[in-house]
Amino acid sequence: QGDVTVQSLLRQIPGVAVSSAGSSFTEVRIRGGEANHTLVLVDGVPATGGDGNYIFSGLSATEIERIEVMRGPQTIFFGPSASSGVINIITKNKSVPNFSADISTGSYGTRKMNAQHSSTIGKLNYAIGFGNESAKGFSSATDLTGKNNFDNDGYRNNNWFANINYAFNQNWNLKAFTQQTSYNADIDYGTFKDDKDEKFNNATKFTGFILKYKKEKTVFQLQYQLSTQDRQYKNDSVDKTYTIFEDNQYAGKSHFADAFFSKAISKNMQWITGVDFRYGSYHQTYVSISKWGPYNDNFKDTFQYQTALYSSLLINDASNKWLLELGGRNNKHNRYGSNQTFTISPSYKLNANIRFMASASTGYKAPSLYQLSYNEKLKPEESFNTEIGMEYKTNPLFIRAVYYNRTIENGIDYNYIDYNFFNYIQQKVNGLELEFNWKANEKNNFSANYTLMNGQETNQNRVTTKDTITYNYLLKRPKNTAGIQWTYEVSPKLNFSMAARYIGKRYDVGGYAAADVSLKSYTLLNAHIQYKLNKHILLYADGQNLANAVFQEINGYNTMGRMLMIGLRLK
Repeated sequence: QGDVTVQSLLRQIPGVAVSSAGSSFTEVRIRGGEANHTLVLVDGVPATGGDGNYIFSGLSATEIERIEVMRGPQTIFFGPSASSGVINIITKNKSVPNFSADISTGSYGTRKMNAQHSSTIGKLNYAIGFGNESAKGFSSATDLTGKNNFDNDGYRNNNWFANINYAFNQNWNLKAFTQQTSYNADIDYGTFKDDKDEKFNNATKFTGFILKYKKEKTVFQLQYQLSTQDRQYKNDSVDKTYTIFEDNQYAGKSHFADAFFSKAISKNMQWITGVDFRYGSYHQTYVSISKWGPYNDNFKDTFQYQTALYSSLLINDASNKWLLELGGRNNKHNRYGSNQTFTISPSYKLNANIRFMASASTGYKAPSLYQLSYNEKLKPEESFNTEIGMEYKTNPLFIRAVYYNRTIENGIDYNYIDYNFFNYIQQKVNGLELEFNWKANEKNNFSANYTLMNGQETNQNRVTTKDTITYNYLLKRPKNTAGIQWTYEVSPKLNFSMAARYIGKRYDVGGYAAADVSLKSYTLLNAHIQYKLNKHILLYADGQNLANAVFQEINGYNTMGRMLMIGLRLK
């Protein structure tokens, strides 16, 4: 991949919907689920955004080796935050001696640079790295005045990481890691509303360790992670179009500990069992002065925690045609008590090329502290999920088709009528995912995909604000998406790729007591070329949205137009 954004990589994945408000926040949804139903990991470590918002600017796409997507509920092993699925972004291997650096520049005054170094000293290997990224940007809010006087909203990002691995012997290994991101952005007041000087600051830290034992089919792993997040929205200068002064500060902290044991209890049976502990605390203060006078709100320190016991059994027959996974999880929440979830996933390999698979599972997700700070009476979400599909695989060809269905009771949504979180009555989603990949020869590779997503939600009427209504669509999620990509190796030194992505019509909130608005469909055309000058230097150019399509992913907010980047990679 070239200097594309992480968001553009995620948009290429079937069943994944990405929504961005300017250049600051990104929401990722899988199979029609809400943004906070998707767990995003980077090398197995949870990324920023317990509230469903992710800041990907601290992660360089040039350092990504691959993206693993587990669509459908993964709550047995990953917990309630994975009720729609898991996205694990795997970065390139840092365990071998290496130095690499990347420098690029392009549209919107964008400048990027990052460097990494890894080496080995006896049984110990380490990796360190840093990155810096900035852009003059574009106006986050859409200008309907016709005056074209909305200012650009730029951003600045700094990040660094350090990993240490120590191999005690061939079976035991200890990994310690830490990473920190500091992100600062100019933002606007809201939908269609400019602000010349409102700022957003975010600082995130992850620190932890993983102790692992592995011998043949026996695995033991102990993991701990401490995460902190500090956010601030501040508006305190002379541009007083909508408010005189505003300071909104958020501080969150979470502890996560997990231990699991996996062992082959017979030739055709693998058993996995584990326990985990999750603790979160949250504090928020809000101060503002407007034409209606001063306003203060202080959500005092609060916390919640959960313990869980989970287990899974993998069974296959002697011919390795049948595979059955049975899994269960018991959660004990300090506010909501005990609950249980399960999964059953059979698959059958018809022959060397064709495999059929199916699954049924339940999900349970308690409200987050952030949601409870708005509404302490929120109920937990409960879901039931099924899917059935098939895969066809040969040396040059891969085809996959999956149908899925999900029902959610007491789902949690944000109410734009009185600006509060609430439980809607029911949400039903079903869809179809089709994937195709063909390696035509040593030089040419073609891939294509299509996703159909049907959604229905019984919710509060957003126009009358009083009665209940059933909407035959889900906000911000398109019914139809499709993509196609061609990769061509011109020579051992020169590579080229082109891609197109179609996003169908979506709906979003139209405003207070207003009908939902339709966001038009659009197509993105992207291209990438890279040339290996020698074994140490790689040159590349990347183009996103080459046709300069104008579209919105969130009503009232702009998205990036044509983006051209050129870069140099040292290794």
